Amino acid sequence: MAAVLEKPYVAPAPAETQAETQPQAKTLTHTHIAELDGVRAIAIWLVLISHLYWGFKVPPDTYDGMPKLIYEIISHGWLGVDLFFILSGFLITGILLDSKERAGYFRTFYGRRILRILPVFFLCIFVMSFFYNNAAYFLLSIFFLANFAEGLGVPTPHGPGVFWSLCIEEHFYLLWPVLVKYLSRQRLALLAILIVIVTPALRWWGVTHGMSIDMEVYSYSWFRFDGLAMGALLAICVRSSAATLRNLLLLAATLVAASVIITIIGRPYGIMGKTAVGVGLRYTQVSLIFAAFVLSVITLRGTFATALLRTWFTNISGKLSYCLYLIHLAVGDAVYQLTVARNEALYARFGSFGWVTLRGLIILVISFALAALSQRFIEGPFLRLKKHFA
Repeated sequence: MAAVLEKPYVAPAPAETQAETQPQAKTLTHTHIAELDGVRAIAIWLVLISHLYWGFKVPPDTYDGMPKLIYEIISHGWLGVDLFFILSGFLITGILLDSKERAGYFRTFYGRRILRILPVFFLCIFVMSFFYNNAAYFLLSIFFLANFAEGLGVPTPHGPGVFWSLCIEEHFYLLWPVLVKYLSRQRLALLAILIVIVTPALRWWGVTHGMSIDMEVYSYSWFRFDGLAMGALLAICVRSSAATLRNLLLLAATLVAASVIITIIGRPYGIMGKTAVGVGLRYTQVSLIFAAFVLSVITLRGTFATALLRTWFTNISGKLSYCLYLIHLAVGDAVYQLTVARNEALYARFGSFGWVTLRGLIILVISFALAALSQRFIEGPFLRLKKHFA
């Protein structure tokens, strides 16, 4: 979410290894990866569709007759956040790696980060505070502590509840630029691997010690850093002298295989449910698949295989995804409250699933319109100021 418009620069291969890594130089050396807008689009649409169908009260017969595959996709749309984490870790770490030797490293990174994140985020806090009577939550949000609200005894309002994932990213990036600056790539990679391994163990420990699965383990920062670290590993890998086309695709296949192996071994221990093992490793399962997907997209960009990720629709969805993520649930709350008095009549007229779908379309139209206005009049002007932190 936080890095939805950041674009990495992947340095070309050194001259002495040009012949060996020619596939890398051809496919990985650009300042903008158009397909990553498509990856953002997939992530935001997973979240949007899940929330539009599952984020509000509906009659019990709403999903009767829905194909099981569609039902499962919709009900697991919350995993789009994990795709955002992978993408954010890749993009931000790549930017940091490519600029670590330049003057003004910290000033440039944090200056550009502030311009990208704060204007829309603080505007959302300001506007939403008038409609949700929860001053304590918005105070926590100002200091990027919304993901600790429940643990601090502060109720999380429905619409602004999405702030939790942005807070996790900002906690990760408080220290990560320092580590990138002063650690070699090898040591940085080892640290990222350690985070990927230790974080699932921390989630398991949290569940076995009575922590809430849906609140504390799901949203506390130290339980979710593995996705960002896995994205960081991808950024390091594609900048390696060994990052040939063949090697990167082989790595992507290995990541998928690792996810399958974890699933097979973990099934007898309840990995697919809300058990300690399931909570510990479920995000790892998904992150490995998403990491393989992002790596494949980067490696095969510009080819027919990634053509669908370069369409106008995915481009627009990706570019608006940050604001869309922040506002869509609050917009949904407004639409729900405005129509709640007529819900019974609307269910009778359109059918349960029909009305839920129509309501979702209304929420989407309003959300996209507001996000486009934000891009034009708020985000755009602030992003143009990033030239002062070139």
